[in-house]
Amino acid sequence: MNHNKQTILILGGFGFLGTNILKYIDENLYDQYSVIVLDRFNNHPEGINFHCVEKVYAGDFTDTLFLKKVFNNNIDIVIHSLSTTIPVSSRNARYDIETNLFPTLSILDIMVGSGIKNIVYMSSGGAIYGMCGENNHNEEENVYPVSSYGIVKLTIEKYLFQYAQLYEIEPLIIRLSNPYGPYHYSMRQGVVNVAMTKALKGERMTVWGKGEGMKDYIFVEDFVRILFALMQKSVKNEVINIASGQLLSVNKIISSIQALVPTFEVDYGDADNYDASYFSLDTTKLHKIIGEYTFCSFDEGLCKTLEWTKTIL
Repeated sequence: MNHNKQTILILGGFGFLGTNILKYIDENLYDQYSVIVLDRFNNHPEGINFHCVEKVYAGDFTDTLFLKKVFNNNIDIVIHSLSTTIPVSSRNARYDIETNLFPTLSILDIMVGSGIKNIVYMSSGGAIYGMCGENNHNEEENVYPVSSYGIVKLTIEKYLFQYAQLYEIEPLIIRLSNPYGPYHYSMRQGVVNVAMTKALKGERMTVWGKGEGMKDYIFVEDFVRILFALMQKSVKNEVINIASGQLLSVNKIISSIQALVPTFEVDYGDADNYDASYFSLDTTKLHKIIGEYTFCSFDEGLCKTLEWTKTIL
């Protein structure tokens, strides 16, 4: 390892957020960070080699012995962007707890034993706030998640602050809105990417509900830039909303994709009660820290998503 660089361990390093973080480090911060990746896979799904990646550990996040092996490195920062569930699939609360909460507690215990202080935790800007109406959700309000996914995310947030008090762990908790863009491989969540993939494959898509609920969508490259702006300002022991302020309905997303891929067709099904149908996030706290920020427009982000999706089909 290069001792002039800080070492980041990314949990879920070859996933959607992890890949975009690796790409950003390679292109902008290669002289500042080297990376250890923990993932289910030995290699990136597209076979991309990232120069900043020093080591890859492929294994089971719930295996404590495996985690101890991973942490047997000099690690400065942990970025935890790994989840075994998504809001609509988290019907099994016990599974959620056993595969997300317990392993995260193991990681915190290992961090304490290893003297590692810094952890960035990817919480959720939608699932955490639940069905709390149409107001701009801020980081201080009481929250009532409706999905097990959201409850476990919130519980992990609370434990992070408990460990901060007891063991001087220094968490940065990110409540992120809906990210979309390149390197998104899941067909189970992420309406923008799922719809774009189906459109280009000539497949129909089912929209759950009427498609009218408004949510915040953020181009993933904006998220990564903001994340590193916060990290480089050493923001710690904070919960921060990251959102673009661009509220879009699913119907608007569909029509924007149809403007690019006119053959795309959708069906409508019954709404899912586990998913918040409307949310916007108050980003006052974020902008006090990073100042003004010009976000990628949805039309531009969608075109970039289209171009990337073509490369993997």
